[in-house]
Amino acid sequence: MVGIDLDAARERRLAAAAEKARAAKAEYTVGEEPLIFGGTAVAMLPAELPLEVWQPLIGIPYLPLLLRSLVEAAQAQGEQQTQAAGLIVDVLGSEPSLPSDLLAAAAEMGRRLLGDDGYEQLMAQRPSHADLLELVRYAWTKYFSGGGGLGELIGPSATASSGGTTSKPTSSGTTSSTPAVSGGGPVTLDSSAPDAS
Repeated sequence: MVGIDLDAARERRLAAAAEKARAAKAEYTVGEEPLIFGGTAVAMLPAELPLEVWQPLIGIPYLPLLLRSLVEAAQAQGEQQTQAAGLIVDVLGSEPSLPSDLLAAAAEMGRRLLGDDGYEQLMAQRPSHADLLELVRYAWTKYFSGGGGLGELIGPSATASSGGTTSKPTSSGTTSSTPAVSGGGPVTLDSSAPDAS
């Protein structure tokens, strides 16, 4: 019987990500990693990002428009930046529940990533805005930068496929890769750091 072995596929992905990071001389840890805060390991970050972490974002009204506005504001300059910031305020104002929906979704995403106990232990340490941004940056690096970009996350698998054609390059130009951000070792949130919130 032909089937797919997801355990073997995961092992191959993790091994390939670790090898790519070693080749690039980047720090990348394969496997679970402790989240250290307040001097103790409050949770373990899983080896791969569970799909269920994204579920709380489903159904939040105006979220795609808000995300597009945030990207435009980040890329804009001068008057365009002011207009993009105004659009963000308009989106937030037109859907009064959006800020609380986003906060609730972020909390649930953290709970799904860290587990109930890990999330409760993290929140008991009263993390600052800067602490949580540091955790998000680290998680982004762990789950998306170490093993490659989005194309590699959803790119070709090791399983055979039927049909289809091979695409051809649209240009003869080359691109350079962005260096991986350091992400090895345990995640430590320094509660003695100044609060940037």
